[in-house]
Amino acid sequence: MMKSLNIIVTVIKDSQLLINSSVDLPVGEYNAVLVLEDQPISSSLKTSIQEAQALFRKYIPASIKLSQELIEERRLKALSKY
Repeated sequence: MMKSLNIIVTVIKDSQLLINSSVDLPVGEYNAVLVLEDQPISSSLKTSIQEAQALFRKYIPASIKLSQELIEERRLKALSKY
C-alpha cells in the first residue's frame, strides 16, 4: 500500500534534507518520491502554520486521530439506519 504524506522539509548546509514529520509507519527504509516547489516557504507562512498547529494542539492532542473518529462516527451512523 502506498501513502501520500504532506510534509515540510528543510534543506540545511551540506545539502542535507531534514524531514520532521510523525508518520505512522514501521521503522525501516522506504522508496519515496519527493517533489519540491521552486522556492522556499516564506518565513511568515511557515510561522503562521506553526502558530495554527500550536493553537489546534491546545485543544486536540497529537495522539488523537480526528480522521479515525470521523470514520467511526459515520460507520456507526450507517449501521444505525438498519
